[in-house]
Order: sequence, then C-alpha cells, then structure tokens
Amino acid sequence: MKKILILIINITFLVVTGCSRFIPAYKIDVQQGNILLKEDVDQIRPGMDQKKVSYILGTPAIKDPFHPHRWDYIYTLKKGNGKYEEKNITVYFEKNKLVRTEGSVRPDPTTAKSPDKYKKSAVMTVNPVIREKPGWLKRIWISFFGSEEDLESLD
Repeated sequence: MKKILILIINITFLVVTGCSRFIPAYKIDVQQGNILLKEDVDQIRPGMDQKKVSYILGTPAIKDPFHPHRWDYIYTLKKGNGKYEEKNITVYFEKNKLVRTEGSVRPDPTTAKSPDKYKKSAVMTVNPVIREKPGWLKRIWISFFGSEEDLESLD
C-alpha cells in the first residue's frame, strides 16, 4: 500500500512540474530610464539653458564626462507579454544653451509654449496638518512614559 501511495505522489509531482511551462505566469512590466512624455518634450526650445531643460525633462540618463555638452535621455519599457518599447532624445548644448535635439522623440515646433511660462514663479500652498486627539491607549502611554513626541519616535 505504501509503495502505491509513493508511486501516485511521484507521478503527480512529475505531471505537475512537467506541465508548469504550459501554465502562464504573470510577468511584470519593467520600465527603465526617464519617462519621456510628448508634452514635456514639446516644451523644450533652442536657446533654453541647461537648468530649464533639466527641470522639464529631469536628470539625464547619460551625462558623459567626455561630452559635457550632450545629454541623453533614454526610456525603455519591456512589457510582460514580451513587447519592447524604446524612446530616446539627445540634447546638445553650446555655451549652456540648447542648440539641437536628436532621437525618436522630438519637440513639435507648432506647439510652441510661451517663454513667459518659465519666468513666472510657482506658488505652492500647503494644507495645515490636522492632529487628531490621541486615543485612550496613547493617552495611557503618554501618562506613564512621557510626551506624545516620545510616542511618535517609537513609530
């Protein structure tokens, strides 16, 4: 009886592991590099300085020390189903000003943004932090061991 049970378990194990390549497994999408949105790329214009380009597109993926006037932005997406997508843009500077771009994503000159957009200062409002009254367990803890700041440091 034991031999038959061991045989059944072994056959079941072999069938399950042998068919595992036919069972689809979930594979995640893998993104790498800078996300290059068309709206962001359309904002860069010749004559912009490096700080503005860096603000719009982010830190370049490749900032070659041998070519300091060339920045490369690369974005790759490998989907779980095996499809592969790649976008890139290379920006060239002369005397800290953008002179030209190359790559699969290019700025559209017909959608020129107003240069005044970059001269305006941004105002950010922050909602005040609303503290809730501590619960009964926190109040007991505070009464025995100290202030609420001490309690927060333990979290």
